[in-house]
Amino acid sequence: MLPADVSDRADEPVEYEFPVSPAQASLLVLERLHAGSAQYHVPVAFAVHGPFDVDAFTRALDALVARHESLRTVFRTVDGEHRQVVAAEASADVRVDRGVSPAGVDAAMRAEAARPFDLAGGPLLRCRLYALTDGDHRILLTVHHLVCDGWAMEIMLRELAEHYRVERDGDGTPPQPLPIQFPDYAAWQRDRLASGGYADSVAHWRRTLCGAPTVLALPGDRPRPAVQTPAGGVESFLLPVGLRERLAELARTRDTTPFVVLLAAYAAFVNRLSGHDDLVVGIPVAGRDHPDVQGMVGLLTNTQVLRVDLAGEPSFTDLVDRVRDLLHDARDHQDAPFSAVVDAVAPQRQPSHDPVVQVVFAYDDETVLELDLPPARVERVPLVLDVAKFDFLLYVERWGTDLVGQFIYRGELFDPATVRHWASGFQVLLDDLLDRPDRQTVAAEMLDARQRRRMLHEWNSTTVDVSDRLVPDLVAERAAERPQATALVCGDTVLSYRELLTRADRLAAELVTAGVGPEVPVGLCLPRSAEMAVCALAVLRAGGAYLPLDPEQPSARLREMLAGAGARLVLLGAGTARRSGELGLPTLVVTAGAADVLTRPEPGPRIAMGAPGPDNAAYILYTSGSTGTPKGVSVPHRALTNLATAVRPQFPVTATDRVLQYVAFGFDVAVSDLFFTWVAGAELHIAGEHERLGEALYRRLRDSRITYVFLPPTAAMSLPCSPDALPDLRTIAVGGEPCPAELVDRWAVSGRRLVDAYGPSEATIYATTAELRPGEPVVIGRPVANGRAYLLDRLLRPVPVGVVGEIYLAGTHLARGYANQPGLTAERFVANPFGPPGERMYRTGDLGRYDAEGTLSYLGRSDNQVKIRGFRVELGEIEAVLVRHPAVAAAVAAVLGDGALRRLVAYVVGVDGTPPGASELRGWLAERLPGYMVPESVVPLAELPTGRTGKVDRARLPAPPTTRPDLAHRYVAPTTGTELRLATVWRQVLELDRVGVHDNFFELGGNSLRLLGVLSALHEQGDAGLSMVDLFRYPTVAALAAHLDGPGDPGPSAGVDAGRRRGQDRRARLMTRTARARPAGDDTVEGGPT
Repeated sequence: MLPADVSDRADEPVEYEFPVSPAQASLLVLERLHAGSAQYHVPVAFAVHGPFDVDAFTRALDALVARHESLRTVFRTVDGEHRQVVAAEASADVRVDRGVSPAGVDAAMRAEAARPFDLAGGPLLRCRLYALTDGDHRILLTVHHLVCDGWAMEIMLRELAEHYRVERDGDGTPPQPLPIQFPDYAAWQRDRLASGGYADSVAHWRRTLCGAPTVLALPGDRPRPAVQTPAGGVESFLLPVGLRERLAELARTRDTTPFVVLLAAYAAFVNRLSGHDDLVVGIPVAGRDHPDVQGMVGLLTNTQVLRVDLAGEPSFTDLVDRVRDLLHDARDHQDAPFSAVVDAVAPQRQPSHDPVVQVVFAYDDETVLELDLPPARVERVPLVLDVAKFDFLLYVERWGTDLVGQFIYRGELFDPATVRHWASGFQVLLDDLLDRPDRQTVAAEMLDARQRRRMLHEWNSTTVDVSDRLVPDLVAERAAERPQATALVCGDTVLSYRELLTRADRLAAELVTAGVGPEVPVGLCLPRSAEMAVCALAVLRAGGAYLPLDPEQPSARLREMLAGAGARLVLLGAGTARRSGELGLPTLVVTAGAADVLTRPEPGPRIAMGAPGPDNAAYILYTSGSTGTPKGVSVPHRALTNLATAVRPQFPVTATDRVLQYVAFGFDVAVSDLFFTWVAGAELHIAGEHERLGEALYRRLRDSRITYVFLPPTAAMSLPCSPDALPDLRTIAVGGEPCPAELVDRWAVSGRRLVDAYGPSEATIYATTAELRPGEPVVIGRPVANGRAYLLDRLLRPVPVGVVGEIYLAGTHLARGYANQPGLTAERFVANPFGPPGERMYRTGDLGRYDAEGTLSYLGRSDNQVKIRGFRVELGEIEAVLVRHPAVAAAVAAVLGDGALRRLVAYVVGVDGTPPGASELRGWLAERLPGYMVPESVVPLAELPTGRTGKVDRARLPAPPTTRPDLAHRYVAPTTGTELRLATVWRQVLELDRVGVHDNFFELGGNSLRLLGVLSALHEQGDAGLSMVDLFRYPTVAALAAHLDGPGDPGPSAGVDAGRRRGQDRRARLMTRTARARPAGDDTVEGGPT
């Protein structure tokens, strides 16, 4: 109850002050943050057809202002505190605009409604009357939310109509005096808050919201900015005729109200949009339970928080019951000011989002905003301001006999087209929920037949013709057409197409003699070289399937891969011949020229081989496996041919290109580097190991006049040059990890294409492509030729535009599966319900979303698979190998940081509470996993943090310590000036507290990208002659300091000089060869680098 004497006053001064209410205090803070915005303007507009007395209407407004103190209130700061100041008397702010065109009146009203208020000077209610040239009128009332809410607006319109009748005709009776005014109510509410009157209710909400998500993140078209703005948009839609009756019927069966039914439907909708079961949704409550305030104009509405649990896949009727019970339990606590709840639950505010509540639902089926001005006919005019108070609000209100919905959204997060699709999806979902309320909410549809057809078929219309020739035959055709054209450049080796094919066929003959043919995998364990490329082609020419192997990987892992693939033979180079006895298979060692064989295996059993067909395996690539066992992706010739002929034009690579083969041969992009190039008849340039980052990569691109290159974004970002420093570079393809917008802004310049190429090895490298442009979202685009991409929910249904789903791939480019792993193949390659009988689709585990035009964006993984510097890594594989260590009881691997600072970290729990040291565990992993899967840091924990479900809570894993890791040798401090300088740079780059002179950079957690940071820092300090080769060669502070201080060590310098001379000689030979090969007058084939 309000105090009985709350309205007793002495003589009133001209102005008098009151404290602001808690809700007003919050709004004033927001107004200061977004000064001048229309975020809290409350406009309403009407069209008046027929007789209208402007003078009587003006007097009626004066009477309304005189009746309600809120409409005579302004807000000022007194002694550092907000106060509301009420004028004893005031006139209404009315302006009449005459001769207004009907065509321009709507724009004029929108501009007027958005015009800022002067909160300190007032007035906070203004009226504009527009006399139109056709004889009609428009009425626009704009009031600030500080003095009005939705309930109050209905009061104002009703009383305004009553005053108008009195002023115009002398009919009717003016409203009775109010028992209480809003400033008195605000003072009473402030006193109650200060005295602890809301403490129990606030404590209830603190308990209710304990552990709730801080942000209810909906899938946005853009990342959330660091500071949000009120810029917004509105999507209005008319709900179907008869919906009110359907809502009321279900409400009756569940002993509740239509409001609860529609709120439950909205919760189901938000659940489907966000994928989250734990939802925090705000709802406005009128705050007018006391009879004395029901006729008062003022800001009494309060925001109530509901935490809706959709776990367990409830039916819609179950969800309605849950929401009904939540509201019942909250009723005794709904009067707690929302600002007090926020202070208790989220005292630390973030400018990027609203505290506690970002998603809101409002439903008003009873309030009718009408203005009765007889004898004129008055109808409400829609008036929309492009502002938003929350991230996403569904507001449903009554317009006559209809229900109109509005999605009001933050424009910095969502595009209008996306929300338009969501409005359609909400209506489809609502209809299905009401039709079949006993069914699980997750089973309800969100797409109609037309939308399904567009997503499944129209956006996947990619069919093009493909050659019936296999890739090795197509390469032979290029060699026949242009035998003297340059095919391969690697160091001093320059091969024409005739020489390439001759060497490959000579080796292929040896392979056939050794038993190689269709379905016979051949391991290629060679260093980065021309021989590796020639051997890949040779295996294909022999009819077999090649399996690239990284010579730096542990022997146990190589044996596992060879056995898993069913390989019968391994090709080695002169540099890897020492591993012949480690692999458990016959080996064949080829010379540097790949023309002769140094050692031959015993001939294999002769089998009637025959020529390979489109369905035979062309190559096998191994990727990380979540169980700790790598999996070999077997790709057929059909998919390889589609890649090299149908997909290639989307990049494109043509006969005039010079292609830099950048990635490791075990990475799937190397396949496209080879066969894009050779099927097109272009030049393939193989980058050296130390030409893959920074200045060295730039020099190679420049000196070889490369026109096309695929780079991981991190490598592209390392280029120190401006885009115009590489005028020959026409196309940069990026992939393997998310592409930063900064890279697009920097490199997608006029005359150059920047192509984002997305796809797993299981879809023959590329599944979608997009040409990226500055200022536009970074997307992965549309499906490649003869490929299809589906975005599905867990019930294998297409998801609406803007909704997150899992990416499934189908089409000609699909791999056969995992070599000799039928169970895993069946798990990931599933039946395609949208294709012809027997067709499969690949479940990628990647998450994505469509925009309104059918363009895909990549949103991360649904599991623990990540990409590190372009390599696909299953965190589960690292964890599985760690727990095999006899002293490790539990382990978790995680990825921390972004971009170039992205790194692997392992967390381990010891069997006896103390796990082994970081050095021992990194060594354990290095013997069993490739180097890129060895974590840079190992963090010991007493136990792994878990959530309520018992699963590891990765968000609570601590940041790695900045202390020097436990290495096998003791710490030795730097002493000389150079050692101190180098140790400081290493410490800063590696984010460690100290670095010893004998500490190996890579054992400290370094990688090539961090080494690039060291090189940049040392160049800035004057060591301009230092190269990446030097840093790899001298991996400790002591060794590098000795090199820098030593008496002219000729090794590296001489090596660099010799390399430079060899490069110049090679380019000269290449120019001479090209000049000889080109017929007179033929300018269609460009020569090599100059």
